[in-house]
Amino acid sequence: PWNAGGPWNPQGIAGIERFLSSTWSIVLDGSARADGNGPADDEIERLLHKTTRRVTEDLERFRFNTHLAALMELVNALIRLRSQISATRWQEASQRLTLMLAPSAPHMAEELWHRLGHSDSVHLQDWPSYDEELTVDPQVMLIVQVNGKVRDRIEAPVGVEEEEAKRLALASSKVQPFVENATIRQVIYVPGRLVNLVTG
Repeated sequence: PWNAGGPWNPQGIAGIERFLSSTWSIVLDGSARADGNGPADDEIERLLHKTTRRVTEDLERFRFNTHLAALMELVNALIRLRSQISATRWQEASQRLTLMLAPSAPHMAEELWHRLGHSDSVHLQDWPSYDEELTVDPQVMLIVQVNGKVRDRIEAPVGVEEEEAKRLALASSKVQPFVENATIRQVIYVPGRLVNLVTG
């Protein structure tokens, strides 16, 4: 954080240099995209809106470190999913990333903006907006069992990992009476569907 102080560490520049290098490469990546609607189009669309919200709020509060962290997460996702994104969604992602990069890397963002085919300045564009609904992760209904018997049904984010699913299950007021004096010997997790707490 800019207001936290602390000694200057030149080694911190290396991480930023890697991020900017990755951003440059991924924005100008001309490799083939998925035909039609890419399998990761919806995931990237949600991430774009979530990132736009985070970056907007961070800049308004002068949280430049977390603003950059959000952009780094977006770049990593684009690298990971590049072959699963349609050309249309890729173009949208590249432009939005460049717009959000502009406040902290103005010269690089300007060059990228022109290389993306624009003749006017990136700094004259409207700030990207976001859809509030797309910033919220979609939910799934998890069945919670204790020793094979259904004790509750809880909502969890799509793609919830086992540890988080277990935490949510144990936090349920309907489940707690069945596990409060017991030891959890095993957790059987069917991703996105079921958590079975086996006690002993």
